[in-house]
Amino acid sequence: MFTLELYFLNEEEKSVKISVDDPRADVTGEELATAMASIIAADVFTSSGGNLVSAVGPKVIERNVTEIEIA
Repeated sequence: MFTLELYFLNEEEKSVKISVDDPRADVTGEELATAMASIIAADVFTSSGGNLVSAVGPKVIERNVTEIEIA
């Protein structure tokens, strides 16, 4: 399973993360930069430290889960 994590700074310069499950595999850095700028410009997300004011960057997280049977 993959998760896209978008990191921003808010008005108090604290980190804010927005997570997106199962992102498109071929998403580019340019597309993400544009999307993050649009999120900031739309001003629809807020946090305990205020509105989002700048993009820090994205990360793609891969998580593998293996269930183990117990006797």
